[in-house]
Amino acid sequence: MVQVFPSSLRARFILAAVLVTALGTACSGSTATSPTPTPPPLPPPPPVAAEPTLACPNPVSASTTATTGIAVTYTAPTAEGGQSPVTVTCTPESGTMFGVGQASVECTAEDSLARTASCSFPVTVTRIPSISKTRLLAFGDSITYGEVSFPVSSSGGLGTSFKLVQVPSAAYPTVLGKQLVARYSSQKDSISVANYGLGGEKAVNARDRFFAALNTARPDVVLLMEGSNDIALGEDGAASSAAREIGIMVGEARRRGMFVFLATIAPGWPGGSKTISPILLTDYNNRMRSVAGSTGATLVDINAALATDVTRYIGVDGLHPNEAGYAKIAETFYNAIRSQFELP
Repeated sequence: MVQVFPSSLRARFILAAVLVTALGTACSGSTATSPTPTPPPLPPPPPVAAEPTLACPNPVSASTTATTGIAVTYTAPTAEGGQSPVTVTCTPESGTMFGVGQASVECTAEDSLARTASCSFPVTVTRIPSISKTRLLAFGDSITYGEVSFPVSSSGGLGTSFKLVQVPSAAYPTVLGKQLVARYSSQKDSISVANYGLGGEKAVNARDRFFAALNTARPDVVLLMEGSNDIALGEDGAASSAAREIGIMVGEARRRGMFVFLATIAPGWPGGSKTISPILLTDYNNRMRSVAGSTGATLVDINAALATDVTRYIGVDGLHPNEAGYAKIAETFYNAIRSQFELP
């Protein structure tokens, strides 16, 4: 006989069976152990870079006309090695103002591991000399013009026949100009030494030409050396007349605001056909000292400069300097100009 359960009772039975099955499954899962996965191996650490090195640039040189120095730019040092990033610093920095003289630039490289390397190099700043006045007028006779006495006979000694030849390259204004340009190279385009020498001229006849030269050349500085032709024959009153005219010329230049170097005249070589008596030379040159003192001109003692060796500096006629003598005259004026006008 088949037993039939009521539908409600049958539903309860099914529910109980489902619960038992679910409970069994849950209990079964709670006691099971899952395997732990093995992590992958760690990568090896990156290699450490070699310690940094630093190579500085070659010594740096600069020049300036300024007394305060100049801003100097230099190439940065080269760093190699080190753990990135590598930082390079220098003191003083490129572009800093460096004073005249020599200074040391200290540089350091530092990597990310705080390892350092260092180097240094010198920076030398040279001051280019400069002068405050650059337009010069050289005024005088044949000794300013640049005439040299050349022998025309084989003996070549004093008393030998000679001829006077103007040698432009030997004239003291030419030599002086080259000396000034060589030293004051930054002003080479503005430096000029105008040669207004005239052979055979006497100081008593030079005033009009001198004034015209001032108008034409408009110099800052006048170099005046004249009078040999006035006193050569020892005529009475010649020295005083020449000195008076020199004073007038110096006074006019000074009135125009020009600086005047007034020179004594060259010594003679005893025995020459044009040698001037030492007594006459001494008297006239003393007058030039007086003129300089009374007018505010600066005396340049050309006589003393050449008298140290007249056989070396004076030509065969006993009056005109030779090329070495003209170079000595240029040097003497050059030293006076440097002393007076070179900027500190």
